[in-house]
Amino acid sequence: MLTARRRRSMALLCAVVLAACPAAAVTGVPRVPVEWRAVWSVPAETEFEPFLQAQGHAVSGQAVAVATREGGVRIHDARTGALRHALPADPAPVGGVWAAAGVLVVARQAAGERVLAGHDLATGALLWRRTITLADPEARTDEVGSYHGPRIMVTGRGVVVAERVTDPVRLQSLDLRTGTVTAQATRPGGCALTGAATARSVTLLSHCADDELRLSSIDARTLRQDWARPLPSTNSVKGAHPPLRIRANADGYVHATAGGDDFFCGPGGRLLSTGPQAVQVTHPGPRSPLLYAGPHPAAGRHGGAGLDGSWPLPAHLISVDPRTGRLGGLPIDLPADLVSLAGASGGLAFVHSTVPGGGRLTAYRLVHGPARLEIAWPDACALLTGRDLAAFAAGYRAARGPDGTATCDWIPPTDDGAVITLSVDWVAPSEAQAHRLYTAATAAVRRTGEIDPTTEAPGFLTYTVHRPNGLHGATTILAGRVIARLTSSSRQAVRIISPLLRDNLLARYRPGVRAPVPAPERGWSFPADAAIRTDPVVAGGVVHAADSGGTVSALDAATGAVRWRSRAGGADMDGHAVADGIVYVAGAGRVVALDAATGRPRWSRGTSASGDLVAANGRLHLWTRRPAWSATAALVTFGAGGERLWSFQPSGPMLNTDPVVTGDVVLAGSGHGVLYALAPATGAERWRFRAGGKTDRVQLVRSGATVYAVSTGGGVHAVDAGSGEARWSARVPGAVAFPPVVAAGTVYAGDDHGATYAFDAATGKRLWDFRAEGYQPLYRWTAAVASGLVFTAGPDRTLYALDAATGGVRRRLPLGKGHQSGPVAAHGLVHVADREGTLHTLDAATGAVRSAFRTGGTVETNPVVAGGFVYAGSSNGNVYARPTGDR
Repeated sequence: MLTARRRRSMALLCAVVLAACPAAAVTGVPRVPVEWRAVWSVPAETEFEPFLQAQGHAVSGQAVAVATREGGVRIHDARTGALRHALPADPAPVGGVWAAAGVLVVARQAAGERVLAGHDLATGALLWRRTITLADPEARTDEVGSYHGPRIMVTGRGVVVAERVTDPVRLQSLDLRTGTVTAQATRPGGCALTGAATARSVTLLSHCADDELRLSSIDARTLRQDWARPLPSTNSVKGAHPPLRIRANADGYVHATAGGDDFFCGPGGRLLSTGPQAVQVTHPGPRSPLLYAGPHPAAGRHGGAGLDGSWPLPAHLISVDPRTGRLGGLPIDLPADLVSLAGASGGLAFVHSTVPGGGRLTAYRLVHGPARLEIAWPDACALLTGRDLAAFAAGYRAARGPDGTATCDWIPPTDDGAVITLSVDWVAPSEAQAHRLYTAATAAVRRTGEIDPTTEAPGFLTYTVHRPNGLHGATTILAGRVIARLTSSSRQAVRIISPLLRDNLLARYRPGVRAPVPAPERGWSFPADAAIRTDPVVAGGVVHAADSGGTVSALDAATGAVRWRSRAGGADMDGHAVADGIVYVAGAGRVVALDAATGRPRWSRGTSASGDLVAANGRLHLWTRRPAWSATAALVTFGAGGERLWSFQPSGPMLNTDPVVTGDVVLAGSGHGVLYALAPATGAERWRFRAGGKTDRVQLVRSGATVYAVSTGGGVHAVDAGSGEARWSARVPGAVAFPPVVAAGTVYAGDDHGATYAFDAATGKRLWDFRAEGYQPLYRWTAAVASGLVFTAGPDRTLYALDAATGGVRRRLPLGKGHQSGPVAAHGLVHVADREGTLHTLDAATGAVRSAFRTGGTVETNPVVAGGFVYAGSSNGNVYARPTGDR
């Protein structure tokens, strides 16, 4: 059963939304508005210019104008959507379009100036052109003495331009048909101000230094004030200025917002209702023309108005009753956060949507019919059972959410358990409408969120939501006419419970229909509760993965089964390492040692890590800074029992702080051009080598008895690991900022512009160099060598296979938006991830792509190859294991 509040909300969905709604009865049955039905739709992909706060489309009773990406403007018949004519494309991009009284106004930016042009809407003929000056683009929205509304407002009586938006705020009016200046005015100082256009005037909302909130109207031709009305704001605090927002329709109805207060006013500024009054809907009455498109309005929890909520899922076209001030609305088949009302005219509502795949402008007509029975909504708590929840953990109990039967919170048996929330987001009048709404909503998730492709199926999408308190898992499910959503801070819970919820929904709403059985998956994936940003470590048949929320998971390397999990770090994980039966974890200012077999803590120390942890020979080495932002750092070494053995602090800056431990020496580069070699047991300095200038960063790698070091000053050096004596030195023209790679007697180094250099490892002779032209933000050079080829990704978003002997290009692989991690070569295969979240596996000898696995997020780690699998961690929280199928 629905609560009283939900009954009112559902009744509101069938409310009348336009003035002069037909009330005629047919065969004795009253005909009432029942739905908005799409009449026509055209592409409208241009985005508004934030500086102007303008749109790339405009609506009038005569026609509809839509800007194109090419700089043209299409004019469509308002009733049918048929193309009437078009303004030709222009190199100057369109910054906004407006239509009023048979005139189309187009704003463009060219040569640093903004140009307004007026065109005859019926023919497209140019009427006038004028350069305008718009100053002060950086005015704060809550600042006294500033205007923060649209810079251009077009009405049937003139074009109002906000030339200056800080005191003194200056307005100018242009004649709509000639572009000549008809008036100029300066607004009174000391006020925060915003505005919106109606058919013939401009309505202003202001909050001034005297703490008075005021609604006023000025004539668009003369800029003289027509009327002014105070509004009874409840949140006005002396000296504080609430954020202001105003939207108005052509007939002069206004929705004004000041902080947490909402006001609905009729023409002339007559106050119809405040927010709490507006949403107390009982019986529908005559409606005004449409005011806006957005979420379904509801009463707020603290007596206010909930006009920007997230429930239910679809957008509603909202109007205000001119007699009672109460709101009414009917839904359309698009999510509320993807639409805006472009205008209403001739019984049509024009809605702009930003559904991924292309923005559109759609005309809707209000359909009348016999009053429909109230749609029965399921009780969310009845869609799962305690037995279903026991599949994740026993002891969960159901608790209705604050929205009554629409939501249900499943409460865990322990305080540290994860709450699981089930929400019924919509019950559509038909399956077709539900499918359209689901498709649009999940398309937006795919574009802006991180999905879990391993569970994806028709009508079933699991994804990751970034919230202030961390990552949450979510699944949106379509079953018949019902769209439901499951969310939890435990992504494991979402993965386990979501299929059970889908089965329950199908059994209730599509009896006999079975969920599709996914094809057997190669490998496995594990849903951690936060992003995986540090490389997985494989040891003893176990994958150790640390997520950014501070949890370490030990997973069976072959199956992904959980061996143990431990909350060992803080909100940000700084790194982890595994050696000698111990898992070392750093985060939240502590270093913790866990037993690798059980996950139980062995010891914990209050030390902040800066950079990777390195464990070897029963010791843990890490750099620490105090304070955290200090340029200097100390290298600290702990024993297997957690005892602090030694520390080493060089006098210069340490910008790259990852030590290299090989045999009898600990090696560390620096940010001041020096390479250090320390005794592992005592930290005593054995030798130092100057590899660059005083501000150069030094990176290194050891191969056998030689240390190869590079510097951002362009130095490349081979140093004897025992004595620190230089074996050879060379220079390159670029800043070599990444660790070199040594393979088959050759040293490879790369700079931050995409150049790769090859040197003979024994003599330092420069063999060849290769430069990949292009630019990619945050580009990092790295390389892998296999089958006589050097694989490296350039800033031109391409993976190259270079001949190891000559540097010639043998093969290329485009990487979409660019290189993310890898390449890593092992067992005749090369693995590399791109910035679109795809993990590519190539045959090293032939270049053939063996697989291209879509992870659903960004691959944040390097691929790790072990035991016939390649492991990688993703920003969506998944750890992936993919069989390599190597030779």
